[in-house]
Amino acid sequence: MGAAPSTAVGVLGAGHLGSAIANALVLREVTRRVVLYDRVRARAEGEGWDIADAVSHLREQDVRVTDDLRHLSEVGVVVVAVGPTVATGQDRLELFGVNAPIIKDVVASLDAVAPEAVVVIVSNPVELLTRVMLEHTHRPPNLVLGSGTVNDTARLRYALGRRIGVDHANVHAYVIGEHGQSAFVVWSSALIGGVPVTAFPAGPGIGWDEAKKDLESFTHSRGAEIHRRKGHTSFGTATAVAALVQSVVRDEKHILPVSCLAASGYGLPPGTVVSLPCVVGASGAERCLVLPMDESESARLNSSYAGLQAAYDHNPL
Repeated sequence: MGAAPSTAVGVLGAGHLGSAIANALVLREVTRRVVLYDRVRARAEGEGWDIADAVSHLREQDVRVTDDLRHLSEVGVVVVAVGPTVATGQDRLELFGVNAPIIKDVVASLDAVAPEAVVVIVSNPVELLTRVMLEHTHRPPNLVLGSGTVNDTARLRYALGRRIGVDHANVHAYVIGEHGQSAFVVWSSALIGGVPVTAFPAGPGIGWDEAKKDLESFTHSRGAEIHRRKGHTSFGTATAVAALVQSVVRDEKHILPVSCLAASGYGLPPGTVVSLPCVVGASGAERCLVLPMDESESARLNSSYAGLQAAYDHNPL
């Protein structure tokens, strides 16, 4: 697949999140064509036509709507945002039994109509559903990735940058593991412009131990607090997914913490899918990087894997 802005992008699911992703792709001018699919055509039309009305204020783009998956045959990237979303107070892992069969059906359809496209899973629980896709697709593993902890990491970097007074673009810290309750920050590798984060003052009268707890708590709770107030999350996640897709379409080689097969250097069982920093480009998840971690962080990654594996074993396909 090519790495050019002319690459078409398909979005499966025109619900709150899928339509927000399609809108973000258009507003960011990631591609020249977005194809929004929903099995309920009227829903795809309502969302797609509304998004298309913005194009007159932007660079020329083509927003198409469909209820026929065959219309995705020419896309280079497919974003999968189908199935029920998490309810207020619900653990994402509880959705696995419901969403896994849906993703399994999607695999067969996408393998038939777009076998060479990069597939980005956004539906939850994203690590487990990415694993389902990987285990059932005929496409190479690098062409399948999940949105993972990209938005969690963006939240952390922005909050951390504000705390220490630097541009968040110069904050290099990652949230990894599960996009959920067991996600954690790899503080031992966190850098600000190449300098260890703890070399900066954490704030008036605040030590880094307390600041780390505050930042990690914020990263964990932000999505739930948004959900509690508006019933769902959409805009932040949609923008994160659009940035991920842009890295594929334009072959930007950004390092993003996506759901992918874990590199052997993490010591996890073969076939493990968790969210880890990867080089993301035209070929999808091109290389999984091994972050240096201290002993406690390695233990947290293993705990995150164990929780995901337990949920997977509880709902055999």
